[in-house]
Amino acid sequence: MKIIGVKATDRTGEETDFQVFSLYEVNYITVFRPRKSADLLPLYHTATGSYAPLLTLKDISSALKRYGFEHFDKSTIVNRNRVRYVRRTKGVVTVKFVDNSQVVISSRSRYR
Repeated sequence: MKIIGVKATDRTGEETDFQVFSLYEVNYITVFRPRKSADLLPLYHTATGSYAPLLTLKDISSALKRYGFEHFDKSTIVNRNRVRYVRRTKGVVTVKFVDNSQVVISSRSRYR
């Protein structure tokens, strides 16, 4: 099984902050609390560093950008490789995918 993680320390804001690794590469797992009021989260320790799971849309969209994913609005990340079309009608932005599924995104998104 593959996991995408984000560096637990020394983040630069670059694509190198994210790492895809196999469970076979994990030496051990501990837990940490990113903020005082937050839940405990797993921290995967490998030979190349320690990585936390992706929790925010910002981190998810950054990590998956190279695979064609894009942050469309404040609550939706879309795989551009699977988009058939983006249509705006009466203040609603609809993204239709190659499998005919669709998602309605915020009309305030940058895709107008």
